[in-house]
Amino acid sequence: MRDLSDVSTWKTELGLLPIRLAPDNQNSDYIMLNGGTGDFCYQSRNVNDNEGDIYSRSWSCNTKNYILVGDQNVEVFNWSTKELEVIPGKMISSNMAKFYEYLVSRSFRSSKDVVPFVIDLFKQLRNLTLERTNPVEALNLLFVLLTSLEDDFARLDAKKWGISFSHVPPGFEEYVTRLRNGVGKINPKLDLILRHTSGALFQEAQKEALFFDVQRDLFGGTSGRLETRSALYSSIHYTPPYLSRTIVEQALKQLDLNQGEIKIFDPACGASEFLIEALKQLREANYSGQVKVYGWDSSETAISTSQFLLRYEQRTLWGEDKLQYELRKVDDSLTEDWLEGIDLVLMNPPFVSWELLSDKKSKEAVRESLGASFNGKPNQASAFFVKAIASMREGSGVIGCVIPSSLLNFESYKLVRSRVLDMVSINLIGKLGNFVFEDALTDVSLIIAKRQNEAAHLPHILWTRNEKGVIQPALRDLRKMLFTNEPIVKKLEHNIYKPATFPVIQDSWKPLASRDYDLFKLVERFVVDQRLVRVGQVFNVRQGIRQGAKNVFKLSASDYERIPTAEKRYFRPVVDNSSIKQGQLFKNMYIWYPYNSDGVIFKEEQELRKQAKSFYEAHLEPNRDLLSKRAGLTGGWWTLTRPRNWQYEKKPKLVSTEFGKSDSFGFDQFGSFVVERGNAWIPKKEFNLQDFHFYLALFSSNLFNRLLSIYSKQLAGGKWYDLGKKYTKNIPIPDVNSSVVRESGAYLKLVEIGRELCSGNNYTIVMADDILESYFYPTI
Repeated sequence: MRDLSDVSTWKTELGLLPIRLAPDNQNSDYIMLNGGTGDFCYQSRNVNDNEGDIYSRSWSCNTKNYILVGDQNVEVFNWSTKELEVIPGKMISSNMAKFYEYLVSRSFRSSKDVVPFVIDLFKQLRNLTLERTNPVEALNLLFVLLTSLEDDFARLDAKKWGISFSHVPPGFEEYVTRLRNGVGKINPKLDLILRHTSGALFQEAQKEALFFDVQRDLFGGTSGRLETRSALYSSIHYTPPYLSRTIVEQALKQLDLNQGEIKIFDPACGASEFLIEALKQLREANYSGQVKVYGWDSSETAISTSQFLLRYEQRTLWGEDKLQYELRKVDDSLTEDWLEGIDLVLMNPPFVSWELLSDKKSKEAVRESLGASFNGKPNQASAFFVKAIASMREGSGVIGCVIPSSLLNFESYKLVRSRVLDMVSINLIGKLGNFVFEDALTDVSLIIAKRQNEAAHLPHILWTRNEKGVIQPALRDLRKMLFTNEPIVKKLEHNIYKPATFPVIQDSWKPLASRDYDLFKLVERFVVDQRLVRVGQVFNVRQGIRQGAKNVFKLSASDYERIPTAEKRYFRPVVDNSSIKQGQLFKNMYIWYPYNSDGVIFKEEQELRKQAKSFYEAHLEPNRDLLSKRAGLTGGWWTLTRPRNWQYEKKPKLVSTEFGKSDSFGFDQFGSFVVERGNAWIPKKEFNLQDFHFYLALFSSNLFNRLLSIYSKQLAGGKWYDLGKKYTKNIPIPDVNSSVVRESGAYLKLVEIGRELCSGNNYTIVMADDILESYFYPTI
């Protein structure tokens, strides 16, 4: 029977992180952290606390449940329902996972939780003052409101609390009373709120302070409205507490806690979610040395919040001799001289694309930070990452950070990855997907690395399915796995494992699902054995035409039918994102294509006006100025910017969209289509009709989707892939030029599937995988 009175039992069985409710004593009361609705309070000894005090602790910690473990039974208190449930310990011990599911089911979020309760008071307080121009002053009022739980706000010692002077408006006392009364006779406990709820609370408070606007209602009263700003969706992505907690936890595992001093740096600290979490976990690990904390941010509200929280940590727990901190407001961290010899860098850097960088100075800062690694149009986060690595203490410094997933596998960051890998050993890489930040669908990953170059070191790979609700269970399983020293976690929604080599794919850090990792090893071995070849050995994958102007040269199918018959010869059906569906080509759009095997048909404008009078007058002549100014134009102003001369003659070809997946391929048997926003897959050797159908079946299979997920660049959260030459040339495929392939039993079967796809029968594609696995990709 599992010992439920031992907190490590809950830790190893459920993958929860125990943190003492009050770290300055050794009582056995904890908050068991997963990162949201799965959190609960735990106490392993029976005490005489009244229910009200238990409810207050649970509510202040932003949890619903508080469990007391006795000799025989477990008591479960839920402040929301005000119910006490007594469950035999044996029942829980035999199925802890089921019990945890039950707790989660009783832990739904509500407007009565401590965070929305306090934020609602904050909104009303701002309406009272009609303050709308100074967010720092607004946050100061919130700080004063919270401190009133312990001190008289009328005689506030601002230095003690680490806040600047705040004018307290008339009527403030009413809000103090309402805060002290809490919810349903459940009173707030300041220490627990600041220690265990500050991350979620102050992230919400900062958003409210930055984007709040006062609105008058119909009756002359005031109401709160949260205005959105483009900045919020482009760069300001608040780190969820469950993620910052895991990053800190895994980073501290790599740090030597026997050293007498630890320097921690966050160059984009926000409300100091990472810094406070690091202090919390260092305390839990009984670290007795000195901690120096450095936090920079461009937001004054962020620095103000960090000052308030770090001062509280220093005053109540660490003392000025053990904890020193330095906070700086900076315009742009990249333009500053970064600290050196940092033991622990923790950060969620701004995810600002090159196009959205506000000015030339910001772009130059990114360029200088990346130095020789600069390539293309990098995200600002990549520059933070490179500078962070350089600031770490050589031989022992550790970084734990959130990064855009593009940094792991995009070609433009190849130099960055190479440079960094020469300096660090990576301990953990995690692909988290598009559902991390609540305010943006940014594709997110995490990295834990140490400033030492260990060639033989292999990181743990964390892969998650790109869906809502999968990250927190994955992080719990990561914790469990490391607690129990398990070698691998294989679940449908997430995998955790160590690869045999790293990087898995040359020049890429892309985390693969363990199943796809096994497929990768298999097909690469088959390439070495010459059982498979690369796409680039069989096909020239060519990019489609470029018009140089939108909405001038293309006609819908209905508009095409209305032009004179004599002019239709100058148009061809176009391959774009709307023309292919599950192996079939559709003539949805037509494009002006005045070319034949000799090149452009119309050498002179007079001839053009005579032969294509209708299209000339309706579409070309009205856009003459626009068309004449196109960059890269080599022919007459009425021609396409890049017509791609390989399309002049009509030849059979496989085609695909520019971005897509296995249902984005088709066969242009007569070569009548012009590829625009897409790719043409042109054989390097002579193909017969059956060969085209063979590859159409292969490229339309679910197996090929898996190969794309391994080798290509993912877009839109992994739902689509780049189907261009750069990202498909290395995919291993059978070679129909080989007699072994042509004479195999699979050849004609796949040919028949390809034919059926062309005719619109896509149900046959389900058989393709079985055929491919039986003949060309066995034991995947």
